[in-house]
Amino acid sequence: MSRLNIDRRGFLKLASATGVAGVAGITGLPSPLKAASTKDQKSARFLKYDRGVLSPSFCEMCFWNCGVNVYTRNGKIHKLEGNRLNPNNKGHLCAKGNAGIQSTYDKDRIQSPLKRVGKRGEGKFKKISWDEAFELVHTKLNPLIQKYGPQTLATFMHGTGEPYIHALTKALGSPNITIPAYSQCLGSREMAWIFTFGTGVSGHETYDMANTKHMMIFGRNMAGAIQVREAEDFATGLASGAKLTYIDPRLSESCVNATDWLQINPGTDLALALGVINALIKDLLFDADFVTKYCYGFEELKKHIKQYTPQWASKKCGIDAKTIERIAWDFAKDAPNVVAIPARRMTRYGNDVQTVRAIAIINALVGNWGVPGGIWVRSSVPVKLPEYDEPKQPKTRRADGAGKGEKYPLAPVSLGRTNGIYEATLTQKPYPLKAWILYGTNPINHSSSGVNDIFKAIENLDLIIAIDTQFSDTVMYADIVLPESTYLERDDAPHVQKDKIPFIALRKAAIKPIYDTRGCFDICKGIAKKFEIDKWFENSPKKQIADLFKVLTKDQADTLSKDGVIKFENVDPYPRASGGELKFTTSTGKVQLSVPVLDDMYKKFGDDFSPIPIYKDPITLPKDSFRLLFGKTPFHSHARTQNNWVLLELQDDTPVWMHPTDAKKLGFKDGDMVNLINTQTGAKSDHSERLKVTKRIKQGSVFIHHGFGHRTKAWSRGYEKGTGDNYFISNGFDPLSGAGAFNNGFVKVVRA
Repeated sequence: MSRLNIDRRGFLKLASATGVAGVAGITGLPSPLKAASTKDQKSARFLKYDRGVLSPSFCEMCFWNCGVNVYTRNGKIHKLEGNRLNPNNKGHLCAKGNAGIQSTYDKDRIQSPLKRVGKRGEGKFKKISWDEAFELVHTKLNPLIQKYGPQTLATFMHGTGEPYIHALTKALGSPNITIPAYSQCLGSREMAWIFTFGTGVSGHETYDMANTKHMMIFGRNMAGAIQVREAEDFATGLASGAKLTYIDPRLSESCVNATDWLQINPGTDLALALGVINALIKDLLFDADFVTKYCYGFEELKKHIKQYTPQWASKKCGIDAKTIERIAWDFAKDAPNVVAIPARRMTRYGNDVQTVRAIAIINALVGNWGVPGGIWVRSSVPVKLPEYDEPKQPKTRRADGAGKGEKYPLAPVSLGRTNGIYEATLTQKPYPLKAWILYGTNPINHSSSGVNDIFKAIENLDLIIAIDTQFSDTVMYADIVLPESTYLERDDAPHVQKDKIPFIALRKAAIKPIYDTRGCFDICKGIAKKFEIDKWFENSPKKQIADLFKVLTKDQADTLSKDGVIKFENVDPYPRASGGELKFTTSTGKVQLSVPVLDDMYKKFGDDFSPIPIYKDPITLPKDSFRLLFGKTPFHSHARTQNNWVLLELQDDTPVWMHPTDAKKLGFKDGDMVNLINTQTGAKSDHSERLKVTKRIKQGSVFIHHGFGHRTKAWSRGYEKGTGDNYFISNGFDPLSGAGAFNNGFVKVVRA
């Protein structure tokens, strides 16, 4: 940024023009209009602001897709501004969204296609052309497909380009598509919600926090989350007087304004939820009209829940029985304008589906579906959108145990079990997995199941292809690197969102790619052409945008073109409150307090598959160790942004939180430098970190923020910042969903 050299006279004129208090009146200087019309260009130039050329977009610094107005001057981006018309963020951008320019202009980015010339992990690559890159992919991948079959390929994806990776994988004939957002984040939560209500919470969650009277939150850090609208709705609800019952071993940003902080024992959320359900039913606090009309299995639940009294729950979760009863009463008094909210990353203790089932049952009992302050009903965009042919899902058996007749029969074959693919690559069972395509994913630094096994699994691969915007630790192990343009440099398919207010948003390239990079569509098309399957890539993002405009009315098209977003507000998100009938797409057509589809599985496999949640104690803490808890920081997205200098200014380390009693026992004090040791593998953190001694963490546990500890020297700023949780988390699974269970990892803390 250039410095502004303004003399005193010029400053006074500028101050007058911009409304600094009373300057014109005090000094007798000309009015702003007069100043603007003078020939004194030195002052007048400050009275105009050139916003530049506007390009509509939606952010991809995380995956919430906030609306963004991108302004350029002379082909360079100079400003990002939230689109106030987009329902996802209402004009606001978080720290990550505001730092998007720095990620695009980062010289550490991948700048051209590359092929590996050194050992995996060394980071030695040779620059090649796109034609060479596509030919190399075909030369390396095709022989593996011919030898082992197309199922030898597994793909990992996270980002706007997912549909193109999906299509490419299916067209090549492999069933091994995996989206980490399922098995490493949302899967157990979504499965529980679908079992109960017939629909998932989805990435854009349906809690009406802005209008609620009481939020009961089980470890969901709304104030420190990645969703702008949700953080705003959370704050609005609290400012309007909503009560907040916050349940978490750690006092997070969200917990600061809690009416009640229930600092439970880690892994006992289900016990607390069952105790609340017991009180709601025993004390006749439930919504009898809603239960009678819309719920299935109430009598079975009523009988089952008798064993889970608040007194029983207290012994498990460490919260006083009277407090549990009081919370249930307070929640019911404000019903139905209340909402119970599970965590987003529900890959915690291995009983996660059943835990969220219990939380869903709390919501059902208070009848909050389709009412203000409860859970809204999302609507689809009322436009017949263009449809395009896609390759069919291959019928070949998946390698990760997902699908009917497999170890995890309920896990969706279209999303897959990421951790299961890691395991199958390590064991080479049930068949050889010899090739990976990684799109915007980073197994080494994400919450992967046993990172040391990841390195061993990589040794079994003959080919790793990475499609990314930046060098991650995993990209450094790739054989072929295909650089994607950032979201500010590319067109993408229209963003269509089913929601409280459904809408369509546009993303158009604000600038041409700075380096020799391409969008994911063009990368996939280039690969597909070599395999002669490019018929599936005839509809580019530009064409999809053009096709959308053809099905809109003129007014709709004009609005979308002008605003970058079009909302469809003639919907009813509160059908129960407005006297309408509710519909549920479960097998019974009702809210399922008991899940019929689990009846036979329960008889065959036991308590984990119970139609009504059965409590299971968490794994016991080993002697002289701590349970490792981790969570996101508001300033970074997963492990993607730790090389962004703006965001590193906000946070560049991961202090280890420890309770004062534990610190005193070990002879530690606040600020001491420590290392973590994995009690199972003996692995020690190679980067020491400072200790944060605080009562905000449960005794017997330690906490660090997720996403740090990068080892790639291609990053000039984020290299070895903080400690990576991925070396210390557990590698268990939830038996129902097949998703991970990462919070059963244990560590020792030693002085550095």
